Amino acid sequence: MSNMDRHFILNAAETYGITHPDYLTTAQTFLEVAQTYQAKAAALTQPTLEDVTAKTISVKVDAVLAFAQQTERLTLAARVVAIADGQVETAIMRFKGVLMVELAKPFDKAASKYMAVYDTNPLAPQDMATVATLLDLMRMRDLLATSARTRNDLPGEVYDWPTRVATLPDKDVLARKIPVRTGDCRRDSVEWFNGMLSIPGVRLKWQTPAQQAAHAAALPRESTAYTASASA
Repeated sequence: MSNMDRHFILNAAETYGITHPDYLTTAQTFLEVAQTYQAKAAALTQPTLEDVTAKTISVKVDAVLAFAQQTERLTLAARVVAIADGQVETAIMRFKGVLMVELAKPFDKAASKYMAVYDTNPLAPQDMATVATLLDLMRMRDLLATSARTRNDLPGEVYDWPTRVATLPDKDVLARKIPVRTGDCRRDSVEWFNGMLSIPGVRLKWQTPAQQAAHAAALPRESTAYTASASA
């Protein structure tokens, strides 16, 4: 996981009021202390016996001998930082499971406001704060999914992207409508949201990997309305 991904994940928790669990705080504190020690060790300068006196013999000599281990000290400090960094990585990976659940609340709240406006008039201007929240959380949902390899949790890759933040009326829309309505849109854009909502039966909703899998498994092949019109 990149440092940028870590920043986005931790910033999302702060933005949406999700408390860091103890295991994450402990790991972060360990890393901060390790990095501080490493920086202090790297800043040490070579002591000398200049101005040594009868009173400072022990201090001066001990300092010279201690600095003789500087290379080993820096090597060990780097190893400790790597250990601490690994613990932070593990803690954040674990924390992503918490975010995957908790971030559904602000997303669904913003989605409800967005859909209320769209359903009344698709061309009506949307509240900018609501749009910003949706786009921010959609990017976070993709980050959580990519890092967690959620595609392996689904019956097929084709169901993954469309159902991370939306529910579908049937499987038919995957091939017939979604590519047409959203194919030229950036995924993290208002155009993508509007394209999805222009498909009858599609609703915006945050879904965890488990919810995605259940949703995909329960989808009918095509809607009753489409089947009837095709038969007519």
